[in-house]
Amino acid sequence: MAEIFNHIAPPELVRTSTREDPHEKRVNNWITPWNGKEPFDVAILAVPFGRACLNGSSGTALAPNAIRQAFLTNTTYSPDFDVDLQPLRVRDVGDVRLHPTDIPRCHSNMKHAAAELYEKAGEVLLVSLGGDHSISCPLLEGYCIRHPEQKLGLIHFDAHNDVRDLEDGGPTNGTPIRGILEGPARVEGKNIVQVGIHGFMNSFYYKMYCRDRGIRVITARDIRKRKIQAVLEEALSVGSEGTDGIYVSVDIDVLALPYAFGAGAASPEGVDPWDLLEAMFALGRHPKVRAMDLVCIDPLRDFRDYTARMGASIILTFLGGYLLRKIGREVDGP
Repeated sequence: MAEIFNHIAPPELVRTSTREDPHEKRVNNWITPWNGKEPFDVAILAVPFGRACLNGSSGTALAPNAIRQAFLTNTTYSPDFDVDLQPLRVRDVGDVRLHPTDIPRCHSNMKHAAAELYEKAGEVLLVSLGGDHSISCPLLEGYCIRHPEQKLGLIHFDAHNDVRDLEDGGPTNGTPIRGILEGPARVEGKNIVQVGIHGFMNSFYYKMYCRDRGIRVITARDIRKRKIQAVLEEALSVGSEGTDGIYVSVDIDVLALPYAFGAGAASPEGVDPWDLLEAMFALGRHPKVRAMDLVCIDPLRDFRDYTARMGASIILTFLGGYLLRKIGREVDGP
């Protein structure tokens, strides 16, 4: 693959599947590297960065390749949503170039990589594979660089509020939402929704910080009581009001522990996979959703690649909704 970008290297891992017959399409044979010329619909951007984790040890840098590997088990058709992804043109644009020791420089590279992608590829849907959660702030800022006229909403799936103090060791995987609010990104607290916050892993201070800035926090318990359709309707209303687009960020630890072994901070109180997948499908369909990221999968903690495969399902389900958006097909559901 030729060098196309300054801040993005060609994909580190490209896998094809020989287990494909004429009546099915394997995802690894459908997602191909971009040649820098052909028009396409969706950019898969790898951000193999895991050096800003609060626990000091993380294999999240390995997650993009683990998800690429997990795609080997997938075909493009889902009987659950009755959608075949083949009409979408999805391209793996490569891996963000990172510095081996300089964390601020790595974050700067992510920001400029996102901006450069839109400059060279046009208005594609950006799907970023982290990496730890610190990647979300620079990626969103990169979007804003190329779209200076737009104001964004943010729908954030997580176990944690991620609004830790930036002066105490930040930016880290515990600060992306605070970084987005207090940085140059055009996102206001009143357009931020946090979905699935749960467990004895946050603090009353974080709750008050979110409340004082107008952030809507919906807990995992709220989802169980209200059901995912009602929660999504509220989240989309908040994220859409007065905005030009919505950015979606998914931390895998929003899921209950049995479904996310490869997460650094999952707990039993998390959400059910089907609630998250229904949300991804609905968000893919929504006309204001412009980009998403998936973060905090740690292959070193995973068991038999279950969490990486869950990540692959999250991405593909989101793309299933996006395909229906593009072709104008309606389905039942939220």
